[in-house]
Amino acid sequence: MTPASRRKSRKAAQRSAAPPGPTRSADRKIPAGLQALGYAAVFAAAVLANLSTLHSGFLNWDDPTLIVNNPWIRGFTRENLVHVFTQPYARNFLPLHLVSYMADYSLWGLKPLGYHLHAILLNALNAVLAVLVVRRMLGSFAVAVLAGLLFAVHPSHVEAVAWMSIRKDLFSTTFLLLSLYFYIRATAGGRIRWTPYAGSVLLFTLGLLAKVSIVVLPLFLLLWDFLKGPGRKRPSWSLALWTKVPYLVAGAVLSRLNSMAQVTAQAPYAHDPLRYLMVKGHAVWNYLWLLTGLRPGAPDYDVPQFAPGVLPIAINLAGLLLLPAALLAAYRWRQRTPALGVGWMITMLAPAILFPLVTYMADRYLYAPSLGFCWLLAAGIVGLSSRVVAPRYGPAVAAALTLIPLAGFTYRTVKYNAVWRSSDSLWSYAITRTEDYRAYVNLGQVRIDQQRWEEAERLLKIATRVEDVTAYRCLAVLYYDTKRYAEAERAVEKAAEIAAREGIDPADLAELDYLRGAIYWVESKPVDATEAWEAALRANPRHAAAREWLNTARGGSRGAP
Repeated sequence: MTPASRRKSRKAAQRSAAPPGPTRSADRKIPAGLQALGYAAVFAAAVLANLSTLHSGFLNWDDPTLIVNNPWIRGFTRENLVHVFTQPYARNFLPLHLVSYMADYSLWGLKPLGYHLHAILLNALNAVLAVLVVRRMLGSFAVAVLAGLLFAVHPSHVEAVAWMSIRKDLFSTTFLLLSLYFYIRATAGGRIRWTPYAGSVLLFTLGLLAKVSIVVLPLFLLLWDFLKGPGRKRPSWSLALWTKVPYLVAGAVLSRLNSMAQVTAQAPYAHDPLRYLMVKGHAVWNYLWLLTGLRPGAPDYDVPQFAPGVLPIAINLAGLLLLPAALLAAYRWRQRTPALGVGWMITMLAPAILFPLVTYMADRYLYAPSLGFCWLLAAGIVGLSSRVVAPRYGPAVAAALTLIPLAGFTYRTVKYNAVWRSSDSLWSYAITRTEDYRAYVNLGQVRIDQQRWEEAERLLKIATRVEDVTAYRCLAVLYYDTKRYAEAERAVEKAAEIAAREGIDPADLAELDYLRGAIYWVESKPVDATEAWEAALRANPRHAAAREWLNTARGGSRGAP
């Protein structure tokens, strides 16, 4: 035997002699009462960290379209269900997302408290499911509970919990984790157990109907097939690949339906391959920083501008290589837990990295990926505490080490939830962190509602440096409310011009026509007003205000919309 082969043999022996992780049989020895306490603690932590959001309202960012003014969530009627399962809405085909709002509307009407309670409970359920899944994968109840606690209070989840329009991230993750759990059960032996396997495929499909970005799950399932723990037989390559076909078919169909409904992002960086890769690498560095809880979140992030030179290129491209390199290193050194954790992060972040989204990065994109980070952190804490102290002190040391990130995450979450309490607090915070025109438009809308006309006009004129339908529509509303009708009409026409050039959702087009009709009406142009409101109803037959004022116009009564 050569010296090199002897060294390899010694390293292999050291790896095989290294203390294994807790086995499934040892994990079962934990008393049932203690297990129940662990699950309850995770659920309670998730609820308590986000309890303050019960006092939050709806935001003026997508909530009016998806909830407040959405005619298709007004109860579980046959018409509503058929519509949401056969037609896209708000440029997406996500019917179960809308069905969740139907449930809320049936219980609460349009009272925000009920919607926020639903979000809090969904997040808590996901934290419990995270414990269940991580325990099933890693065979350690301690690691699973610590991971669940960190996931329950992670500050990157604030956007998904506090913003009602992002219910889809919560809802899809519920199905994602359940699908993974049933797949693990289905493949626990050398053969496929078809009942839990079918359940996994069904749950995955339901998750796609809530948010299509979980389409990447089959990639992680393939990784799981070949990183199973001791005593679990790996499937053949052919079996591993064939069992992914139903997932891929469901994903392809629903991805296609969504791509037909969505508007393609027109970000300039998407047309320059090098800049695109640098922007996405920069996003990865930011995501990792956010996962640590050391960086505060933001509702919007400006696309980075890079200085010329080799160093910026190298640093930002390294962001794209960091996680794959970590996965390869963990696999090379047979570190199963880190390999699975990093693999989960790569898989769940893939849609946000691969595609030129309207928002180049967002906290909400971390909702599912953060679980991988949390179980890596939990496994590190448990592993460190078991190696540096006597076994009887291990649990106490693990608890002490967990308190550090747990307290930091909770502090960030509670503080950031206050930012998302209202449109006023959110956008007042946002304009200190971004130059994106949407922050100025949304804050301008708030100031219009507060009748702070001068400030609203200033904010909206800043927003119009980017030609946007909403910015000009809001200016038209401001001018209408301040009786500057000629300016209001010009703003509507500018919005319509942009809409004709870039395309617009029918519901948004109806709003422009309704506003145009309102201007014509107060200018004593009843015929033009009638035509505008008829156009609004053609674009959105359920536009209640347009129908009401059209009836008024036809009845000959006067007044102002």
